[in-house]
Amino acid sequence: MLITTAVVPGPPAFVVELMGSAAHELNDLREATDLVVSRALSDLVAASAGSASSGSGSGSGPVQLVVVGPGQPGEFNAAGPVSFSSFGRDFVVPALVEGQPADGELPTPILVARYLASRDIATHPEHAELWASARWITTSGGDATALGEQLGADGTGVGVILVADGAACHGPKAPRAQDMRAQVYDDAVCAALASGQPSRLDQVDADLGDELGATGSQVWPVLVAAAGADGIGEVLWAGAPYGVGWVVASWRRSCE
Repeated sequence: MLITTAVVPGPPAFVVELMGSAAHELNDLREATDLVVSRALSDLVAASAGSASSGSGSGSGPVQLVVVGPGQPGEFNAAGPVSFSSFGRDFVVPALVEGQPADGELPTPILVARYLASRDIATHPEHAELWASARWITTSGGDATALGEQLGADGTGVGVILVADGAACHGPKAPRAQDMRAQVYDDAVCAALASGQPSRLDQVDADLGDELGATGSQVWPVLVAAAGADGIGEVLWAGAPYGVGWVVASWRRSCE
């Protein structure tokens, strides 16, 4: 059963070590992301302990962290050391499991999520075990819905980290040609996430999102199918500092 979800963007610009003197420009985004990720994992820790503060209603029992990014359906072993050398810097994120080998070339959303894992463990070492046993998945289309249904039906308490970017057409310096529809699209996504009603993500124009270069439509079906009900939604941060819409948000199951 899905207990909690953290929605985070997946730009390599997240990684301080890649940004050099410009790293401070995204400090607010990093802080919001660190917070939403730590909250999600703390919810899982609480659920595993049977704490009433988890708000899951599931009692004590096993829990599973699942990281989901957009892309061709696949599952990866991301517990080993991860290198960002393909982005021009010889920066390596340490392994989550000692002695675990690297899994070759990981998709960028998974790479960025692994970096977020290292930040979370540095401040919350009690989360290390959840990260070490996490599943790392990319998905899209019907496979995303099937994955969500599987996670929602699982007797294990599940926490999901969804990695998604919004429209890539904000302003003249955006990666894609400027498009006035970009803000309207991203505003609709933010409103749906803040509502705590995952079904509202189905009402956001996925074809328009694809046209604008957004990747969220590839992973929203995971949350829609896994949640199965309304919960508590919150948007912690939203913006487009480099011409791409990014949102940091959370969904939590309501107390039952």
